[in-house]
Amino acid sequence: MNARKLLLVVLLLMALALIVVACSPQEVEVTRIVTETVTEQIEVTRIVEGEAVTEVVEVTRIVEVPAEPAVQPAEDEIVTLEWWTVSSEEYTEEAQRGLAAAFEAEHPNIKVNVTVLPSSGFGEKMTTALGAGEGAPDLAFFWDNNWWPLALDLTPYIDADPDFDPSMYFPGFWNTRAVWEDKIIGLPLGVGANFVMYNKDVFDAAGVAYPTDDWTVDDYLDLTAQLTNPDEKIWGGDRPRGPFRAIFFNYGARPYGGDPATVDGYLNSEGTLAAYTWLWDLVDSGATPTPAELEVLGTEGTGPVDLFLSGRLAMATLNQGHMLNAVDAGANFGIVPEPAGPDGDQYVHAWSLTTSIWSGTEHPQEAWEFLSYWAGIEGQTYLMENGNLFPAIPAALEQYKDADKDYAQAFFRVLALDQDAEWLGAHPCYRGAVERSISDLWDLIMYGDIERDAIPGYMDSLLQPAQDALDECIPRLGA
Repeated sequence: MNARKLLLVVLLLMALALIVVACSPQEVEVTRIVTETVTEQIEVTRIVEGEAVTEVVEVTRIVEVPAEPAVQPAEDEIVTLEWWTVSSEEYTEEAQRGLAAAFEAEHPNIKVNVTVLPSSGFGEKMTTALGAGEGAPDLAFFWDNNWWPLALDLTPYIDADPDFDPSMYFPGFWNTRAVWEDKIIGLPLGVGANFVMYNKDVFDAAGVAYPTDDWTVDDYLDLTAQLTNPDEKIWGGDRPRGPFRAIFFNYGARPYGGDPATVDGYLNSEGTLAAYTWLWDLVDSGATPTPAELEVLGTEGTGPVDLFLSGRLAMATLNQGHMLNAVDAGANFGIVPEPAGPDGDQYVHAWSLTTSIWSGTEHPQEAWEFLSYWAGIEGQTYLMENGNLFPAIPAALEQYKDADKDYAQAFFRVLALDQDAEWLGAHPCYRGAVERSISDLWDLIMYGDIERDAIPGYMDSLLQPAQDALDECIPRLGA
């Protein structure tokens, strides 16, 4: 075949390939220039010593040939997922959009439509959409346990995914934020916890030794008294945030139990009364700011963390966000768990967020692929490195930039403690009903409106309202 015919064949093949591709809805050809070397024989006539001589010679040329088509998903093959979220200091809108883009780069057949809602309106919008049974997102935070019955059971997707291992999460957060009844309704994202931060400069000025991880509730009372300095307007510490959290659990207190569930023998148990009495002693000591003082300070833009950073509060029950504020401020501080009870029990009040797939999604497999990325080690590491998220996965948490520093190590030790949330999550009627029925006793103690020896009798008067609340709640939420 001579060169002219070869060129015509090549051009015809290229044109045919373009026509075929243009008619196909399943692939898109990305044009690339590809060459190959062609050797052919041609006749050449030369004049040799005055005579014409014809001979056959080989000629090598480089020619263009059509490239193999690079196939990408057609428009009708791309699945679009709706993701509702909120923005916070831990995971900003920018960081979450970056995470979605990183996922899409690895999964070209899935597009994630990110909708960032205000935190104040997120709950109402989710409740409305889930209640209507339409218009809900494929994925979202399911932070209200009333939404959990409408979350997709992830068990079959986890069982079918060889790359997903539930044991990578902190057990406490997995048990409280992923498992509900006999289902897996989500994955835990991020971690938070309460702990006691102490201002080393205040301790040093008072000549008082720092608390240690194994300190007790009695140690807390002693230290707050030693560190309080009315002349300098320094308080020794602050008060717990509510009953039946870490310190109450450290006393062995539980609001109800048994089968059938009852409050009698629990709400008025020795441990519960001891916890309330300890709170009364702390309030009566004058070593903590009163609610009225905190309200005034709050109006002025100052709260416990600001009092702590300014050296006016020697110890404060704070969280990881406050911890980072203290790091940024260059504060000289330490961290210990909330104090242990008389028998050495030590719980942590910790939390995580449940990320879930709506059971009404039309794309459960694709939604699982994104969920396991978002709340898996890739996504939580991304949000840690591009925000302030502390992952619910120890292997990711170990990569935290300050993981070797004292404050981070202390925080990690707190996260390893048993969680009050394991009991609270398994007994939703405490927060769903019982807590409101007994709140008066907490308020009376906090405002100094009840005598110490009147606490047992007042608690007895709350047993029937608490039992009524529990009985009403159990058919709705379970015991």
